[in-house]
Amino acid sequence: MDNNKGFTLLEVLVALSICAMTGIAAMQVTSEHIHHLSSIEDQTYASWVAENILVEQRTKGEQWQSKSGLRGSEVMAGVEWFWQQDVMPTADKSFVKLTITVFSDEKYERSVYELSTYLNKGKK
Repeated sequence: MDNNKGFTLLEVLVALSICAMTGIAAMQVTSEHIHHLSSIEDQTYASWVAENILVEQRTKGEQWQSKSGLRGSEVMAGVEWFWQQDVMPTADKSFVKLTITVFSDEKYERSVYELSTYLNKGKK
């Protein structure tokens, strides 16, 4: 009878491989979580930019430029965001649908957030 107590090499290798796989899985989950938090942060800031632009457009009243394609940029949280205004007619001719789309790049390719509302065109 052998009185050696301990683990065999095979048992140690199996335990190490299980620990390694668990560690890799935990790192992947953490990485995805950080990516999603960053994405949520970007969407939050972009939504604030869109809301600010929308409020500015509403307060202009009759001086509001109701044309599509109007673009600009605004700094929020130390980041420059780029926005574009799109205006679409509605069934009621006195109202238009105003959509503010916020982009993270100055080429207006990576849309982060979009906000739409309906505005009275006013008397012109």
